[in-house]
Amino acid sequence: MGSADMFLMLLKLKDSGETMGTGNAVNNIARFITMLIIFILILLLTYYTTRFVAGAKKGSLTATNMELLESLQLGQGRYLQLMRLGSRYVVLAVSKDRVELVTELPADEYIPAPSSSGGDFKEILLKSMKDGIGAVSGKKAKEGSDE
Repeated sequence: MGSADMFLMLLKLKDSGETMGTGNAVNNIARFITMLIIFILILLLTYYTTRFVAGAKKGSLTATNMELLESLQLGQGRYLQLMRLGSRYVVLAVSKDRVELVTELPADEYIPAPSSSGGDFKEILLKSMKDGIGAVSGKKAKEGSDE
């Protein structure tokens, strides 16, 4: 075998390696895209399954004769809860281990809490930021005038 034959053999190996390298790059890109599509499909499946299960649970947990109207935390794991049971209103003391009836409230004494319209989140956030900044700058102005 001469040096020319050896040179041709090395060129063939080099050419075949380049072709394989290009094929591997394309193959790797195809694998990445496939895995990305599978990942997105799994996320979508998880999202819709969670919504379905939550909707089914919400439907099974709704009661027409019982409703928790208000809850007041008294301490860690201790609450006073106002509930509507049919046409009666009761105040319950709820702790980790016990639930006790405190009193029954006559229906005419129950004053529903004003319903919050909620509003636009952006408006509420901007208002609270404005109030917060105004309160801080007003406080600094008072401190500066005292000195």
